[in-house]
Amino acid sequence: MKNETSQLLDFVTSELSKAGFTITPDINRVEGLDFLITAPTGKTSELQLRNIKVKEEESIKIQKLDYGQIAPHRFLGLVTVIEDAPRAFYIIPSATFTTADNVIFFEHPMEMMPHLSHWEIKVFTAAIPKFAQYEISNFYKA
Repeated sequence: MKNETSQLLDFVTSELSKAGFTITPDINRVEGLDFLITAPTGKTSELQLRNIKVKEEESIKIQKLDYGQIAPHRFLGLVTVIEDAPRAFYIIPSATFTTADNVIFFEHPMEMMPHLSHWEIKVFTAAIPKFAQYEISNFYKA
């Protein structure tokens, strides 16, 4: 069986390639950046890839310092994993974190200790319709 990271990358690569996108690792080691996504038009976006094991975890936390800057070309790729297999891929614009809805997306600023500041994404059954707007197919249209 493939290791988890390889399985996730294969899944994400497959999902992106369906629409002609290519994904390449960030060779410059930019903070908060894992991959560059290039659209068939040549437009390049930045992607930090994360996953959540839905049956084991209720949320994921993204450290602000680890994520880096909020920018229109920067996205968080979230893969939901169910029964050890990737099932869905969501591409969430970084701007989403600046307008936390306090239902799915939360911002936790720590003014006294800024290195602990983070965003949180909660994944639960009732949130699936809201997550639908971030499905990979909607990113193709962007």
